[in-house]
Amino acid sequence: MGMGEQTSEHRRVMPSEVGTPVDLNRYPRRRLFECFRNHQVPVFSISSQIDISGYGEFIAARDLRFYTTLCCLISRAINASSCFRHRIVDGVLLEYPRVHPSINVALEDESFSFADAFYCGSFAEDYASLRDAFKHARQHPNQEFRGGLDDRFFLTHLPWLSFTGIQHPFTPAYASIPLISTGRSFRRDGKELLPIAVQAHHALVDGVHVARMLDHLSHLCRHPQEVVG
Repeated sequence: MGMGEQTSEHRRVMPSEVGTPVDLNRYPRRRLFECFRNHQVPVFSISSQIDISGYGEFIAARDLRFYTTLCCLISRAINASSCFRHRIVDGVLLEYPRVHPSINVALEDESFSFADAFYCGSFAEDYASLRDAFKHARQHPNQEFRGGLDDRFFLTHLPWLSFTGIQHPFTPAYASIPLISTGRSFRRDGKELLPIAVQAHHALVDGVHVARMLDHLSHLCRHPQEVVG
């Protein structure tokens, strides 16, 4: 059985992470946190292009799926940065030990379903969890607004175009949950580039954190063997 074919019913039992309150007296961004936490629209979005040269050839040689593998690498880059694991829950700043991907899955009727996978840091398990979540979403679409997603981050993919900017609907319930969007990769000046946008709560994340996370993701995409093995 190939990696893309692995499936298991138990993988649909999502782990529930518990956030730990952050001591604001020791939190270096406390003044910025207080400044932005109550803004009417506290999120910002940065669109960029990251170098993923060699990524397409690597996954093709390994018979892996482009976006499924990319979700694994994004999950690793997100979890490596503590600020992307910070959430504001009932007014309290919490840090989660890990956060898991919730993904938009395209359906044949040109709508999409929400799908929940889990992240544990093992590529084989994370890949299988995503494949199982995608399959389940296509068979049993979920298009309802949901709460209780603070231990998650959102992923959406637009394989039909290479965007230069993107804007998402905003709801306060999801304000502190990061949203990562990717588009169709393309080649320029001998490099393979991936359009990507990051939406985050400005009380928790600054531009420098987005830049470092994207640099890390670019490294993982250019050296996927460090994760895949």
